[in-house]
Amino acid sequence: MGAKISIGSNEYEIVCGPTIGDAVRSLDYVPDAFVFMINERVVPMDTPVSDGAVIKAVRVASGG
Repeated sequence: MGAKISIGSNEYEIVCGPTIGDAVRSLDYVPDAFVFMINERVVPMDTPVSDGAVIKAVRVASGG
């Protein structure tokens, strides 16, 4: 089945198995620039992508 990840206004189908960080890198994004959420809960980027997961990536704003 796979999983879905939303990054900004874009939604992607991703394969299960690799980590969220690896999946984001494969889409040419830098995972350190995001916080990842599954079911409204923050999860680390080394979380494996599970079948049917719906992941939301929220861009981190930093600076002074």
